[in-house]
Amino acid sequence: MSETPAPVQHLVLFRFPEALSDDDVLAMRRQIAAWVGAVPGLRRVRFGRDVSGRSQGHQVSLLTEFASAGDLAAYFPHPLHQVFARWVADRRAQLLAFDYPLTEETMLLEPPPG
Repeated sequence: MSETPAPVQHLVLFRFPEALSDDDVLAMRRQIAAWVGAVPGLRRVRFGRDVSGRSQGHQVSLLTEFASAGDLAAYFPHPLHQVFARWVADRRAQLLAFDYPLTEETMLLEPPPG
């Protein structure tokens, strides 16, 4: 019997060389929101601006969850992600990305369903 692949979380922190305007953050959010229902295997999306001042210059973060590592791999060449990646690259952002499977070892607390 084959095991069901574990979901994968993909976390990205964005550091732009210049401060982002409210319009820039809104543009990012709109692009990311377009992925919902369009990117196969995308299960959860979180996007936010740093409010703590402890982010070492990273202004915004993106947290996505995919049904499997294969779905994460298929997301990178997806046309909507490619448009977003070009938008980010055009603004010379530095990225810090971190991916990990959601397993019993990594999921220490999950809210109950419903």
